[in-house]
Amino acid sequence: MKKEATMIVSVVVVCATIFGVTQNLKNTGISIKNTGTVGNAVQNSINVYGEGKVMATPDIVRIHAGVSETRDTTKEAQDATNQKISNILDILKKQGVPEKNIQTANLSFDEEYDWSENKREVIGQRVRQTLEVKVPGIIKNPERVTNILDQLGTVDGLELNSVMFDIEDKKEFYTAARAKAYEKAEQKAQELAGLSDVKLLKPITISESNVSFIQPRYSNYAFAEKSMDDSVGGSALPSGELEITTKLDVIFGIK
Repeated sequence: MKKEATMIVSVVVVCATIFGVTQNLKNTGISIKNTGTVGNAVQNSINVYGEGKVMATPDIVRIHAGVSETRDTTKEAQDATNQKISNILDILKKQGVPEKNIQTANLSFDEEYDWSENKREVIGQRVRQTLEVKVPGIIKNPERVTNILDQLGTVDGLELNSVMFDIEDKKEFYTAARAKAYEKAEQKAQELAGLSDVKLLKPITISESNVSFIQPRYSNYAFAEKSMDDSVGGSALPSGELEITTKLDVIFGIK
């Protein structure tokens, strides 16, 4: 009876050890498992993931800016808004921004109310128009963005919603990030195969689990105020670098 109890305790200890090792492997994002059979043979595998990250210099800027005007009638508000939009378009044209790179992102007509004294009173009609502008060629001409923003700052009541640095074509950077991710995944698998004294085979499956693109964004108030302050003597807007990241889950066969 004492011998049987000892055997039961031993089995429990072994199971607990296996469970602990399995949990540790899960915490590292690595697992070794059976993925089915090939013919009559069991096919085991190593599941790893790798993350690849590349940094890239932005080559375009996206500007969201617009104006809004309130007048007694919608027509008057629209005329006032159109005049300021026309000024903005003239500035962009003089700065060499192609017409195809400028589009209306939003156009709205609303009643403007006075909510004071616990009552609602119509005080006029508001028209708001926002433009989305893509400024290319900022690598060769980095001063182009600040020149445009300084000029836009001369438009009275300009609403500068955001300034975002971006990359026109990200394909080559995603490709480079994937290559780095796979290299790291394969390195992990090779190390595990060596530790386990098994031979690493070709990948069984490869899946992309996450792709991210982080771009710096500058929002309106502080920057717009600085742009329109004559004492500053011009805007300063460093572009920095953009981060492109991807993660690959790779299952390698082993024998």
